Amino acid sequence: MKAKKTEVHVRAPRERKPVRIVSDAAVSTRGTHGGRMLLLLILDTSDRPDIEEFIRAHQSMGPGDVQTQWGQIDGHDRTIALFLTFIRPVELFMILEFDIATQGFMIDQILTAHGLYICVAERDDDRLAMNPDRPKVIVEVGGIGFDAEWDKLFHKHLAKYLRDTYTLSRADARRGARTVIADWRKFGHFRMPDVRDCTGPADRE
Repeated sequence: MKAKKTEVHVRAPRERKPVRIVSDAAVSTRGTHGGRMLLLLILDTSDRPDIEEFIRAHQSMGPGDVQTQWGQIDGHDRTIALFLTFIRPVELFMILEFDIATQGFMIDQILTAHGLYICVAERDDDRLAMNPDRPKVIVEVGGIGFDAEWDKLFHKHLAKYLRDTYTLSRADARRGARTVIADWRKFGHFRMPDVRDCTGPADRE
């Protein structure tokens, strides 16, 4: 994917600021999104009441439409951003930004599952286990040609992080990055089997 500069138009200054991610979790539900393991992000919406309203509206009005784009904010060389433009049930724009080295597994999981959940933080140190039944919205992120470029970026930045953090040689850091990413992807490709896949031959007759 050849990078190109694009100007993002926002309706309010607050939309220019990436929404802070308070915590994350991995969720897999039988019958939802093909049983894929979906990343769930708990977001700090203290200065984004429009996101809270969007999630409330989504619960009563059903599925909506969203346009997604991966990119980088100018000058943020160590991060990747996901730009989300929601069209309905409520018009909304938000940016989710991820550190490539330390939060790269989040990007990887979104790309693997072609989607993610978002929900609102109820406190500053919030975790999903504190309220697993909270309202959440599933966001479809289609295949948009970023996978190959991401694979190179993830390995490069993670290897540098391992080299700098653990004083590894370049070769050891590259091997370590490959191992960490491969192990993560084994977990990330987990799918909750469909109920029809859990029945024996006698049950299908």
